[in-house]
Amino acid sequence: MIKTVLIDDEPAIRRDLKQLLDNHPDFIVVADCGSIKDALPVLKATQPQLVLLDIHLEDGDGFEILQHFHPIPFSVIFITAYNDYAIKAIKYGAMDYLLKPVYEEDLDQALHKVRAANNNGGTLPEQVDVTQSWLNKPANTDKTVATDRIVLRTQEYLQVVPLQEIIYCQSDAGYTYFFLTDKRKIVVSKSIKEYEEILPTNLFIRSHQSYLVNYLFVDRFIKDGLLVLRTGQEIPVSSRRKDYVVQFLTGK
Repeated sequence: MIKTVLIDDEPAIRRDLKQLLDNHPDFIVVADCGSIKDALPVLKATQPQLVLLDIHLEDGDGFEILQHFHPIPFSVIFITAYNDYAIKAIKYGAMDYLLKPVYEEDLDQALHKVRAANNNGGTLPEQVDVTQSWLNKPANTDKTVATDRIVLRTQEYLQVVPLQEIIYCQSDAGYTYFFLTDKRKIVVSKSIKEYEEILPTNLFIRSHQSYLVNYLFVDRFIKDGLLVLRTGQEIPVSSRRKDYVVQFLTGK
């Protein structure tokens, strides 16, 4: 049995989650509450394996709860109202999340990940830190690097990667390959479009439908349609993106 605690300041959300979790007999809700004040003693008393945690609570945010645990001894699934900025932050940290109102199919998928999860290798604190770093930045700084790291979720592990170590990304059949400065290649089962949406727009250039390039590694642009990187790779530039690439490189 996977002991679960629900923390959300909306009683209706907690009620709905309990009803949905009734369909999963291997998960048992041992407690629920709606504030940081109530959550801390509940978590210490029940010692759950899973916490469904609202980001915004009546007396603070969910991250304040997590800061009381070193290391964090349970899995976390965030619950949030739809907010592009919050979702971007969660994706930066590769955290699991549910949007309100919570639908059965979305919860089923999240719980499946919990069942299948292996030891995170100590990366949960880093995931939380990366996510919170993003949330702590002003929401209107689209041209600013909000955090200097991203967490990549592979089939085997979670990898924390500094943005300055990503040379470029390449898509292939629904997967995205990250090519790093230490010659590693990390494969993630998400589309390159998703990473285009969350990586900082002042740093990464979408030169082609299959490539996303870190500007810091661009050496020159060949007008026939190639970006030559300082590391020697040649990245294609599609004809319809040439003007965009020139504008990006010249700062116009």
